[in-house]
Amino acid sequence: MRSSVPILAVMLLLGPALHAEPAPPTSEDVAALRREVEDLKRQIQALRDQLRAGLLPEQGPAPAAVAPAPPVPEAPPSPAVPGAGGNAPARAQSLLNPAMSAVLLATGTTSLKRESDSNGFDMSEAEIALQSAVDPYTRVDLFLSFPSGGSPEVEEGFITTLALPGPLQLKGGRFKNAFGKWNGLHTHAFLSADRPNALVNFFGEESLATDGLSLSVLIPNPWDQYIDLFTEVGSALEGTSFNNDRRNLTFLEHLAWFFNTGPNSTLELGLTAARGRAGASETLLGAIDDCGACAGLVPRGELQSDVSGVDLTYKWKPVRMNVYKSFLWQTEALQSRRHLDVLMDPLGTPFLDPQVMNASGGYSHVEWQFAKRWRVGSRYDWSGFPDDDRARERAISAVVRFLPSEFQEIRLQYKRTSRNDEAALRFDGERDDSQIFFQWIPVIGAHGAHKY
Repeated sequence: MRSSVPILAVMLLLGPALHAEPAPPTSEDVAALRREVEDLKRQIQALRDQLRAGLLPEQGPAPAAVAPAPPVPEAPPSPAVPGAGGNAPARAQSLLNPAMSAVLLATGTTSLKRESDSNGFDMSEAEIALQSAVDPYTRVDLFLSFPSGGSPEVEEGFITTLALPGPLQLKGGRFKNAFGKWNGLHTHAFLSADRPNALVNFFGEESLATDGLSLSVLIPNPWDQYIDLFTEVGSALEGTSFNNDRRNLTFLEHLAWFFNTGPNSTLELGLTAARGRAGASETLLGAIDDCGACAGLVPRGELQSDVSGVDLTYKWKPVRMNVYKSFLWQTEALQSRRHLDVLMDPLGTPFLDPQVMNASGGYSHVEWQFAKRWRVGSRYDWSGFPDDDRARERAISAVVRFLPSEFQEIRLQYKRTSRNDEAALRFDGERDDSQIFFQWIPVIGAHGAHKY
């Protein structure tokens, strides 16, 4: 009973305070709340500007049950972009800062059988990429290449439309042609340290590239599958199969058919056909220079050249363990049909004989990812030469790739090549060769993801 007196006294003292009305907000509280509301309005307006400029990913349709948001008062107009004119619409600030990246390609090469200028270490290439949306309708991708011992050049630079009607997309500028699977890759995205022999023999040391236009369309079909058709026209850059001096137009058609073969695997089939013009081959020009009685022989130019190909790519990547395991099998086969002149020397009277050369080549590459950062692979090459249907070579490669992170890769490759007598004449008479390649490739900056 004695303890009830203090408790009762405390309740009598605190009772009025517990039932008292809360204090009204001060003018400072109201001003702070107004500032927060204005700040939220500005953030919403900035997000709307970025969405109009195409900088934010498209969202799916809003759920039907969600009520429309109340109207937001207009924010004060943003300052106009300098140099765009007084009446030009303002663009989001990030449009003025394109995504930039740099790729370094440090390469070491050695031949175990012969001396070569390519033996040794060098920074074989550096690449600078600038990519940005121009406005809601177009974007620009620019790739500058700085090869070792060569002059800087535009490897690719093209404009891509973002708002054409239906499933159409147009690209214009300089780009790697959509020939098969490997041709469109930049060097740092290869599956090995070198390019397959067939692509080198048919298109040269670089990819088949064009200054022109490329139109792609997704073909509707009753099977609900991904079928993409590319139509490209332009002037092909200097190469083996398309190399005439006048840079006549080259035409290319590529069909890609993509299948889902299961929850963990995909299969892609591609068909390609390219047609253009070619001049005299380097082999013929060299033979004329070495011939003492061929001073009056002039080879023809602008001769028809056709190259077709088929590619097949199978990928397995388990849904649950896709970071640690994967398998890739990629195969391409190419066929060349080329009109050209061949130097003939019957009884010491040389002349140029017009002929049609047919050559084939291709590769098959397999790769197994057995750990998060490790991949091992092997490639088999077989190839002829577009200007000599007798010359042939074959090669087998073993490749190890280590990726410490998504921004760095280290490659090691061993390659064994064998040639017949006609092909050996192009390589100082060497019928076979063994090479070791080492590459270290770091990437800095906002480098975009590669095509699947």
